[in-house]
Amino acid sequence: MKRSRGSLAGKGMLALALASAPACGAMAQTAQAAEKTQAGIVKVVSGDVQVQRQEQMLSAQVGSRLYAGDRVFTGADAAVGITLRDDTLMSLGPRTSFVLEDFRFNESSGEGNVAVRVAKGTLRYVSGLIGKRAPERQQIATPTATIGIRGTDFIVEVAGE
Repeated sequence: MKRSRGSLAGKGMLALALASAPACGAMAQTAQAAEKTQAGIVKVVSGDVQVQRQEQMLSAQVGSRLYAGDRVFTGADAAVGITLRDDTLMSLGPRTSFVLEDFRFNESSGEGNVAVRVAKGTLRYVSGLIGKRAPERQQIATPTATIGIRGTDFIVEVAGE
């Protein structure tokens, strides 16, 4: 059977497109994984602590992973201790509403960025490697103020409404 050159070229293009489709899918998955890089982990939980990730509410447990964008809510008699990948330590007290707005960290260079928001409640914050390397790369926002961090250990309290 004799085939025209155009049809072989067309089949070659189709084969190339099919062969590269999995690679494109893998690249998309890699990009999604990079966006979902773990920021930290729950080390201590006492009482009712919930993590909101997108539209899903999760009960926080010791070992629960936290990601940038996660919201953490503590109950009336609850508290939680969180360690970020750069060894920043955060403790949230009762009736706290907290958002880990941004966390980026390069383990090899020690560079990164931490941004959190406390809507109400208490937060104790102990700087990790990002704060030691570049204190200006840490930021805590409250409903009435944004705090640039230059110290290493402090407490923020935001009164409820």
